[in-house]
Amino acid sequence: MSGSPISGFAHVAIAVTSLAEARRFYCGMLGLDEVPRPDLGIDGMWLRVGDLQLHFIETDVMPVPGPGFPHFALHIPADVWTDKLNELVGAGIVFLMGPSERVDFGVRVRAAFITDPAGNVVELTDAGPLNA
Repeated sequence: MSGSPISGFAHVAIAVTSLAEARRFYCGMLGLDEVPRPDLGIDGMWLRVGDLQLHFIETDVMPVPGPGFPHFALHIPADVWTDKLNELVGAGIVFLMGPSERVDFGVRVRAAFITDPAGNVVELTDAGPLNA
């Protein structure tokens, strides 16, 4: 078999200590929309991120982060990058790193790192998904 039949992510799931705080942060601050979630027997929430989903599971114990700066990245289009980051600064969001700018293979990439209320590291970047 040549190549992989896997074409991308369906969703990413993360642990949070409070769904209410996660909802305020991801829906209120970052502007994501909640989508219906079936009763899976554990507290959680699903949000739409473009054509994909970000899933949340509420827990009392957060996973211990390991080496390599574990994170996931959310794409912010270049034309609204500055306005969105200014909005976050105005709302008191503390940046873990950045905003910064670099050139990857001849393409300008802007990135900033923040943490959500549970301590998950979120990269915000204007580098969109790769086109095949």
